[in-house]
Amino acid sequence: MTTRRAIFAALSLAAKALAGAEISHQSDAEFSLTSGARTDLGHDRSGDVAGLSALIREVVSVPLGDGPQVRAGFDWQRFCFALPSRAPLPNTLQSLSAVVGLDLQLFDSWLVRIEAQPGFYSASGDLSARDFNVPFLIGGSYIASADLQWIVGVSVNVDRAIPVFPAVGVRWKFADRWVLNGVLPRPRLEYRRSKELTLYGGADLRSTSFRVSRDFGDTHGAPKLNRAVVDLTEIRAGVGASWKVSSWLSGEIEAGVVAYRDFDFHRADENYQSKAGAAYGQLVIGAKF
Repeated sequence: MTTRRAIFAALSLAAKALAGAEISHQSDAEFSLTSGARTDLGHDRSGDVAGLSALIREVVSVPLGDGPQVRAGFDWQRFCFALPSRAPLPNTLQSLSAVVGLDLQLFDSWLVRIEAQPGFYSASGDLSARDFNVPFLIGGSYIASADLQWIVGVSVNVDRAIPVFPAVGVRWKFADRWVLNGVLPRPRLEYRRSKELTLYGGADLRSTSFRVSRDFGDTHGAPKLNRAVVDLTEIRAGVGASWKVSSWLSGEIEAGVVAYRDFDFHRADENYQSKAGAAYGQLVIGAKF
């Protein structure tokens, strides 16, 4: 999903019952900047590719009596790249989707999330029905105890090179201030410095599919890329700090290395990778009320 970004990230802290919950709002804004990374551009050419990305997400959760919660909202994401001249890559990738889902508790120990993001995933301002896609996920968190939760699930995206992606993870508070949050797409080790401040280090796997414009291939000297689907994948490693500003507002700052970036036109059998590494910085602001 994001990326879009999550298979089960929202489940990693889901060790609470749904009964008696009130209507809640979750707002998130993320901004990320990456330095230039040497990228294979095909035909024995290479060049530096730098990037800027932004994400805005708003979700409202409404309880149905003492039963499940219905989730609804929107998700907008945009990637902009500084490219070498004549690089066979899109300058911009963007998505605008709805968020529709359901949280429910099964038995005494299982919390299940079903979430879909129907919307447009495009590299062109000229949207069409071909840009429409409905990636979705189904995940479950087994609450073994207050300190240990197991997470299983699957992410489905028919446009992705790997349409069905299963995963397993664990969230384990193994010491008073330490938590192993081993859940895709952002496994990390957390140290709670104080009630307000948490320090962490870990990885971030990002993978999202988009469709380029109908004349993209013609304008880049590769006609087979017209209307092609491209998977943008990044693997990051970094350290950061999360600060709870108030009961409803939080902020997060992170820095590290983009160890791998891949533009994969898998249906057209074209692939452009960077393994050289690039520095990145990221700011996240979240509000929940």
